[in-house]
Amino acid sequence: MFTVVKTPDSDISTVESQATSASAVVAGSAATSTSAVVAGSVATVASTAVAGSAATVASAGVVSSAATVASTAVAGSIATAGSAAVAGSIATAMSLAVAGSIACAACAFCKRCVACLACVGCTNCVGCVGCYNCSGLRFAVGLRDVHV
Repeated sequence: MFTVVKTPDSDISTVESQATSASAVVAGSAATSTSAVVAGSVATVASTAVAGSAATVASAGVVSSAATVASTAVAGSIATAGSAAVAGSIATAMSLAVAGSIACAACAFCKRCVACLACVGCTNCVGCVGCYNCSGLRFAVGLRDVHV
């Protein structure tokens, strides 16, 4: 049974990062998942989706991109198992990553996708290492002089 409490309009604020359980949906985004949703974050865990990011996990909707990640991303990491690639998704982190399940369609110059959701500042890429738009990630993984 639910209890309804009347709250003055002045005390009501919209929380865009609020997510529901099960088929979680983040307001202001097209991403859904069967797990929790991390809003305003650049890292996801398991089947989560990041609100406002350019990447989604599993069969969730794609936000601002034509790419989907069919595997699991590790929070704060560029891939699972250290710098290795996400299993069954793409190639290893310094390789040409083309496996059908991920497509950096809007990223014409990056050939090092590693299914990373820790990319900040790039709205066209699902996880590029060496992307000119992603200086934060390049510096984080020690690729500051990479030119693709």
